[in-house]
Amino acid sequence: MGIGFGRLALAAAIVFAASPVWASPVTLNAVDRPGGVVLKEPIQWRVMRLDNQGKEVPTPAAVGSDAVLKAELKPGHYVVEAIRGTLHIKQGLVVGSAAESRNIVVSNANAAVKPTGQPAAVATGAPATGTVKPLAPAQTAAAAVPNQVIVKPNSKLTIGMIPNSGRGAITDPIGWQVFTYSKGVTENGQLVAEKMAPSATFNLPAGSYVIRAAYKGTQSDLVIPLSPNQSYTYTINLYAGQAKLSAVNVGGTQLKKDVAWQIVREKPGADGSHQLVTTSADASPQLLVREGNYLVVARQGDMWGVEKLSIKAGRITTTKVKLKKTEGAPVVVASAN
Repeated sequence: MGIGFGRLALAAAIVFAASPVWASPVTLNAVDRPGGVVLKEPIQWRVMRLDNQGKEVPTPAAVGSDAVLKAELKPGHYVVEAIRGTLHIKQGLVVGSAAESRNIVVSNANAAVKPTGQPAAVATGAPATGTVKPLAPAQTAAAAVPNQVIVKPNSKLTIGMIPNSGRGAITDPIGWQVFTYSKGVTENGQLVAEKMAPSATFNLPAGSYVIRAAYKGTQSDLVIPLSPNQSYTYTINLYAGQAKLSAVNVGGTQLKKDVAWQIVREKPGADGSHQLVTTSADASPQLLVREGNYLVVARQGDMWGVEKLSIKAGRITTTKVKLKKTEGAPVVVASAN
């Protein structure tokens, strides 16, 4: 009997030791568009777990540098960051007990904004707040209209932005938009709230949303899952630097006026054109640009010049462009943003 009991106790100990919460296999595929094939270029991944307060745990749960990231993640809420060249996408991820495979759109399609035509009010001081009514499904004319049941917002989201790590919050107005989110699709949601302020607070029903932030020619998307009766505070990091630009003629004299500037993505598209990132009409501008590699094009009359521009977060990059009369200026197309 003693031996039998000992074996039973050992078996129980083995079962107990093997009973923690197991991690689930998660596969993240970087694609160019919804339903597209997996990209064939490096993608910088970082997966951050969210704690009970909705804040990121400092140590990444997973990192990678290929187009496909495979990881073992414990059930919970995460934020997935994917960087492709100058594009920086953030998206929420909920991991359960089953295996999860997700396509992450890492392209300009993930940052497309449709204008609403509504003027935005500039706010200063305390964060702007917005309350959102639940979306009602469309009904046919013949269908009877039932009594509406109003679902009160029960989650609070406060969001702000920093230009780069170690810097304080941006105090200039930022254009904030909140869209509905469907799994795997960030660009086709319905606009449910918007504010113009340095930071904003939204009261929303539980669910997942795309938060879109527009600031000085940059744009960022963040997919956030909101649980019922919770308060969340998020800060978007632009990973931005400054481009300090000047133009000179063939004799080396600095041009003081009438200079048109374009910063475009260094890598051209399939048709050879370069996508526009931002512009300026100042003779010697200093522009906020997200970390990455670009071309800076300067024009004055029939003269033009181009130089490579490499931006590092938190740094000022000084670039001088020499203008001359010649052919072969880069073809620039408007940004999809």
